[in-house]
Amino acid sequence: MFGFSLKDKAKKILKDDFWHSDPTNSWLNHIIKVGKTQEFNEYDVVITYLMTDWEFKINSCLQNPDMFKKEIRKSWYKTINAERKKFKQMMEHKAHQDLDFRDRCSQIIKDSKSLIK
Repeated sequence: MFGFSLKDKAKKILKDDFWHSDPTNSWLNHIIKVGKTQEFNEYDVVITYLMTDWEFKINSCLQNPDMFKKEIRKSWYKTINAERKKFKQMMEHKAHQDLDFRDRCSQIIKDSKSLIK
């Protein structure tokens, strides 16, 4: 993907591999801004974006349990776990290994179980 910005590369991966819609630009811009200082590549950005999205969904449900129906929570739980499986290989083979996303991801997966309770 020579000639494209980090943001364009990350958006393409998100749209092609995970969703068919645009990501939230404010989150993506912030992750890229922080990530540039740590020399993130597009895969690091995508992984960080996905984990931020997952945490948002989980926290939204925990803070406002009456606002989200059981079907929505169950759907988010399935989505989080399906996306995690997709990006696991990305995390292991394309992301920077020194960033070690594993602890944060493990905590999110553990917390995601609260969505189906």
